[in-house]
Amino acid sequence: MHRSDERKSGRMRLLAAPIYWLYRLWCRSIQYTEINRKAIEDTADQGRSVVLCLWHDELFPLIYLKRQLRIIALVSQSDDGELLAGVLERMGLETARGSSTRGGVKALLAAARRMRQDGLCACVTVDGPRGPRHEVKEGAVFLAGQAGAPVVPIRLFMTRRKLFHSWDRFQLPLPFSRVAMVCGNAYNVTCNIRDQEQVAAACRDLEARLNNLRPPESFLPGVSMSRSHSRVSSGENAAAGFLPRTCYQLARLFAKSGFGGVRKVGLGLGWLFWLCLRKRRQLAIGNIYSHLGYPRAKARLIARESFTQNADSFLECVLVPEFGMDHPLLHIERPDLLERLKRENRPAVAATGHLGAWELLAGLLGDISSERDRIVVVRRYRNAVLHYVTTRLRSSRGARAIGHREATFPVLHALRQNGCVAFLVDHNTGSSESVFLPFLGEEAAVNKGPALLAVRANAKIWPIFLLRKNGKYILTQEEPLDTATLHGSTEEKIEAAARFYTQAMERAVRRAPEQWFWMHNRWKTRRQ
Repeated sequence: MHRSDERKSGRMRLLAAPIYWLYRLWCRSIQYTEINRKAIEDTADQGRSVVLCLWHDELFPLIYLKRQLRIIALVSQSDDGELLAGVLERMGLETARGSSTRGGVKALLAAARRMRQDGLCACVTVDGPRGPRHEVKEGAVFLAGQAGAPVVPIRLFMTRRKLFHSWDRFQLPLPFSRVAMVCGNAYNVTCNIRDQEQVAAACRDLEARLNNLRPPESFLPGVSMSRSHSRVSSGENAAAGFLPRTCYQLARLFAKSGFGGVRKVGLGLGWLFWLCLRKRRQLAIGNIYSHLGYPRAKARLIARESFTQNADSFLECVLVPEFGMDHPLLHIERPDLLERLKRENRPAVAATGHLGAWELLAGLLGDISSERDRIVVVRRYRNAVLHYVTTRLRSSRGARAIGHREATFPVLHALRQNGCVAFLVDHNTGSSESVFLPFLGEEAAVNKGPALLAVRANAKIWPIFLLRKNGKYILTQEEPLDTATLHGSTEEKIEAAARFYTQAMERAVRRAPEQWFWMHNRWKTRRQ
């Protein structure tokens, strides 16, 4: 090591001391919850080593929870790694220096040797030090194989946090927030670590196990009630989680009135909206008149009915836990398409819109297959309580509800694992996120996000809608588009995919115009 490098290393080690004490004070302000920690303790109590695996962005609170464990951590040889190593060693951890880009194999072999000899546990950020984010690299699998140690996947969930604009979107839990450490079950890596295909498969398996870990119910989005997302008073904010959980229980109580009770309330709520929302009423009538060509009188009748139907759609969210593929009110058109989707080992993008009983589709998506990842991409409500309640209801049958701003990485991962992801494709979007296509006789800004993700994953795009008819629900489907068969440049493929689901959306709206969300200004964004 050069003398300048030695001086830099010394400065980093000197800086580690105050950072260590700041870190301790910061962590002492946080309230911790541990779920399934026995997966670690049971293995360690038997005198065996274990490899603790987590994502790089969730590292901050983990080390403070080490307690009696003897841990060796893999730390990169960068300047940042020098600083981190100094902090970790003051916490009582040992370190092995190396990463996927420099000295990695040597560090892994040294860590494996210490694990075998002294029974140490290893801590590995499986997508570090430079990503790609939330993609497991080979180091953890190699280390587990060399040390003969089981793997325990770990996730850290935080109610209030600061997200950094780094490659990993590092999460810093705010002081006095809450952190949940959720451990998966310990399992042995049985692959041949010299076989690249087996190692790659083991990495994907670990990746899936990490992504399948879920936070406690009280840690679902919206529970933090932060000022940036809610107008709840400071006193209510201190009772973290009480208000949203209470509202959720009230929603479940309302669901006991059944489908008939929800429709009666929807009828009254729709009438109230029609009476009070004058500008929305005029917008709906004008949209129907302009884009369907109906006379004003008929456009008004359809708009009036759409207000009731939209109120039903909102309230039906409380019925998602009871509504599955076997529900007596459900009739499935083209069941052969549904069975093909279940059987095919292909990623699927379900394209739907604000039409009919679209909230209930979350329950049906959750029933498709328990072995596949299922995601519903939604827009986040500004009100934290409402967001918490709807997220929990939408996720009640196995499909995860994810905000559209945080959806890219989870959706890509799910599609790469042949999962199914549902998007609402009929809302107005900004010009930077859109491709402009005709919709109901006028050019509209069409969200190209679902098309982009489908093309990147070679997924099938599956138009699906849930319409109401005579007190029942009709699941309508169209023949899917296989994006793997599209030709041309990437942009041409994206436009073709977006055009496909936009045309399917238009056909569905024309079939049941009274059930669409006409009060939305769908054609607001114009081509510049």
